[in-house]
Amino acid sequence: MNKIIPLILIFCKLHFLNAALPSEEYNSRKNEFSIEDLFRALKRKDKKVLNFMIETPQNWDENKLVEKFILTYSGKSLNIKNDNKIKGSKDDFIYYLIEGYQNVNDPSETKLIAYQNFSKAIKLADDLELKECLKFSLISMLELLKQEIFLDKEKYTPYLNHLKEVESDFTDALVIALFEVDLNSKEDSNLNYKAERIERLTKLDSLFARVPENNLWKAEYYYSKAIQAKLKSDFENSLIYMHKANSLFDKKFQRKKYATTFWQLSSIFYLKSELDSALIYLNESKKYSVGPRDNYYDERLASWIFNKSERFDSAYYYLDKSIKSEYKWDAKKNSLESSLLSIENETEKLKNDKLRLDNRRKTNQNYLIIAISLLVIGSITAVFLQKNTTKKRQLAEQEAVLKQQRVENLLKDQELVSIDAMIAGQEKERQKVAGELHDDLGSLMATIKLHFDNAKISRKDPALKNAQKLLDEAYQKIRGMAHSKNSGVMSDQGLLAAIQKMAKTITETNALEVSVEDFGLGERLENSLELSIFRMVQELVANAIKHAEATKVTIQLTQYEDNLNIIVEDNGKGFDRSKLNLAKSGMGLTNIEKRVEHLEGSFTVDSVMGKGTSILIDIPV
Repeated sequence: MNKIIPLILIFCKLHFLNAALPSEEYNSRKNEFSIEDLFRALKRKDKKVLNFMIETPQNWDENKLVEKFILTYSGKSLNIKNDNKIKGSKDDFIYYLIEGYQNVNDPSETKLIAYQNFSKAIKLADDLELKECLKFSLISMLELLKQEIFLDKEKYTPYLNHLKEVESDFTDALVIALFEVDLNSKEDSNLNYKAERIERLTKLDSLFARVPENNLWKAEYYYSKAIQAKLKSDFENSLIYMHKANSLFDKKFQRKKYATTFWQLSSIFYLKSELDSALIYLNESKKYSVGPRDNYYDERLASWIFNKSERFDSAYYYLDKSIKSEYKWDAKKNSLESSLLSIENETEKLKNDKLRLDNRRKTNQNYLIIAISLLVIGSITAVFLQKNTTKKRQLAEQEAVLKQQRVENLLKDQELVSIDAMIAGQEKERQKVAGELHDDLGSLMATIKLHFDNAKISRKDPALKNAQKLLDEAYQKIRGMAHSKNSGVMSDQGLLAAIQKMAKTITETNALEVSVEDFGLGERLENSLELSIFRMVQELVANAIKHAEATKVTIQLTQYEDNLNIIVEDNGKGFDRSKLNLAKSGMGLTNIEKRVEHLEGSFTVDSVMGKGTSILIDIPV
């Protein structure tokens, strides 16, 4: 678009843009005009500016595309080809407008090509953000639609609303108000003057009161006012407004609209029954007629005029000609409305075909989805069944394990009960033996000793002395056995004293050194608990004597808070517990462990072959 700049500079030098822009804006932008300024001037339709553009086409040698657009816009027919290789450019935008106006100027063609090209121009101007170009394209589209006799509101409303969205100056307001009146008049053929219509007309009059007479939009306004008056049968005002429009429309730039005013004046005089005047203006209209469409309107109006004047031969002649012109024109097919309707029908047919194909495809998809869904559901069901079977099997296994655990716990409880009963029986047996030794045999030995001491025999007899010594030893051994067998070891002195005494007795044999260490032992424990602990320690020391081949055993008793910790260590040969023959262990480690469990404690064995054994017991007290 660099070629457009010289064109705009020529416009500036010749001062024609003084009418297109306010004077203060022009003075500040003399060297900055663009394609936007060009279409702003075209939108404002200043008569002097537009006539200058038509009369001086040689000024655009540097931009032939712009020159061709101006000539096409003024009503001339040209053959052009779009050589622009950059799609979506400003040159493309001008090319679409040229194609559109070429089609508008061709009376033998439907206006569908114009509609399509104006649509492309609108979209491209929107994409390029050319606001004034967009407004001009929308106005071109609305003027095209306004020419249709019957017009559905939904055809023009989107373009009118789009123009309202980009409205930014007084000219935009004028154009919008004019189109609202004209297009709504076509939509409401009965012209019921409701409050909304009156409001539109009032607004239109108020705006155009400020427009100078040399502006071509004023001609459009007078033309619209004339049509409104004609439809209300106000023929006097209709003639006034139509004569004003006729005087303002430019013969060079608005040739078609200028010609239309003559046809409308003839029609108004016909309605007033002023038939001579009607024929005069009809002859003027014929001078500008081009193509079968214009001929149809002229000939049909002529047949009406002659029929009304009772010149029936002429009326029939022109009626016949109008029918032939109508046939050539083929109005039903050549109207834009019918073309758009045909396209809509074709589009609807394609949509229906597509819809059928889509429905068929969707049906197939639905079948596929159903099949896949059934497959998925079947797979999920199979997975759930498998999981359910697995879960049932696991539950059965868990139930079996729990049942086994319950059996083991029951056996353990029974075993603990047996151990308790065994210990209780042992203690009872010890007490019985100790009682018999102490009460029976001890008393008997005491009586024998008493009689022996009171015997009337010589005390100096060596045999007697030995007998007396042996008797004393036997008495002491019986007494010691009675105390040893009796749990009386716990009676006065308690657990610690009993273990210390046991350690001392074993140490005095010189076979094994047993040491006792205590930490934090305070008040005595319950008697049965002390007895159970003593028997466990006694069994562990006995095991060390019998199996460990140890030379030293250490017993540690530690009480902290509500726990009693017992450690029995030896420096013997150690053992592998997994290879221990439990059947030969008597009370053994297993029974000690179960007894500890019964007391809700913990039992730990740490043995290393060749390095000794450590047994740790923790019991809550």
